[in-house]
Amino acid sequence: MGRLAIACGGTGGHLFPGLAVAEAVRRRGHEVRFLISTKPVDRRALAGAGESPNGVEIPAIGWTGLFGALAFLLRLVKAVRKAGKELANFQADALLGMGGFVSAASVAAARRAGIPYFLHESNAIPGRATKFLSAGARKMFVGFEECGCYLPGVRVEVAGTPVRGRLGKISKQEALKKLGLHPQRHLVAVLGGSQGAKGINQAMLRGLPALKSLSSAIQILHLAGEAHAQKVRQGYEHSGFHAVVLGFCDDMDAVYAASDLVVSRAGAGTLAELAACGVPAILIPFPAAVDDHQTANAHAYADDGAAEIVAERNLVGTELGQRIARLLGDSVRQEHMRRAARQNFTADAAEKIAEEIAHVL
Repeated sequence: MGRLAIACGGTGGHLFPGLAVAEAVRRRGHEVRFLISTKPVDRRALAGAGESPNGVEIPAIGWTGLFGALAFLLRLVKAVRKAGKELANFQADALLGMGGFVSAASVAAARRAGIPYFLHESNAIPGRATKFLSAGARKMFVGFEECGCYLPGVRVEVAGTPVRGRLGKISKQEALKKLGLHPQRHLVAVLGGSQGAKGINQAMLRGLPALKSLSSAIQILHLAGEAHAQKVRQGYEHSGFHAVVLGFCDDMDAVYAASDLVVSRAGAGTLAELAACGVPAILIPFPAAVDDHQTANAHAYADDGAAEIVAERNLVGTELGQRIARLLGDSVRQEHMRRAARQNFTADAAEKIAEEIAHVL
C-alpha cells in the first residue's frame, strides 16, 4: 500500500477535484492524506465528504503585494516547514498538488524532501506558482487543452477535471425532495462558489422584478456564502418568490440534479460539475481572477453553446433576471446547452490521474 498526500485547500475548486482523485486512489488500495488551508470552508467540505480526520491544515501564504513581501516570505517558510513535517509524519510516497497556495507550499516541501510530485491545473490559464513548479513534476495534468500552451517543455496530459463519483447519480425528483423543494416548480440555482460572490448576489436581487411573471412557476436556491447569507435572505423577503438561501451546501449532487438553470462563477471545478450533470448555465466570471482565468475558462467551456457568458460589469439593473427569463422560456436552447455540457465532461478524469500516480505509489 502506498501513501499519497493531496494538497487541495483554499477553495472548493481545488478541494473537490482532490476528493474525487482520492476516491480513485483508494480504490487501488492506497492511503490518502489531505493538506488543506486554514479556511473554515475547507474543514466543512471535508466533514461533508466524511473526510474530517484526514485533513491537515497548512498556514495561509497569500501574496499581499510588494509592501507585504517580507511577511509573505516569513509565512511561506512557515507553511513549507509545516507541509514538510506533515509529509514526513505521513511517510508520503508521492504528492498531488491541485493548485492554490497550499499546493505551492506542499510542492516546495516535497521537492526539498525528494518526494515525487504531480500537479493538476483545472483552469484554462495556469497559475504562476503552477508554471514555476511544473518543470519538476512527474506529470502535469490539465483540465483544458488550452492550458498546455502556457506550459512549454512540461509533460502535460489533458485529463479533464475530476468530479466526485456521486454527481449525476440522483434523479431530479429525488434531488428536489432531498433539498425540501417544490416538486413541480422549475429550479434556478445561484452559486457564488464556496465563499459566495457579492456581485452575483446583488445582480440576482436586482434582477428579481424581471422574473415577476414567473414567480409562481419557479423557485430559487441561492448559495450566497456564509458571510452574505443573512443579507441575501433579507433581500428575498416580501419579493413574492419562493427562495431558499444558504451560506454553503454539502449536497451539491442534489443541487445540480434538481436545477433547470444554474447561475454561477466560472471556476473550473464548477464547470466540470455542470458538465457532469448536463445543466444549462449562465456564467459570470470573477472579474478579479488572476490573469482573468475565469473568463478563459468560460470560453473554453461554453463556446460550443454549453452556457451563456456575461461579464459582471454588464449586469446593470434587471439584466440578470432578463437573461434568466429568456433562457427559461427557450426549451430548445436549454436542450442544446444540456447536450453541449455533457460533451465537455471527461468521465474518467479521476481514474486517469489515479492510474498514473499508482505507478509511483
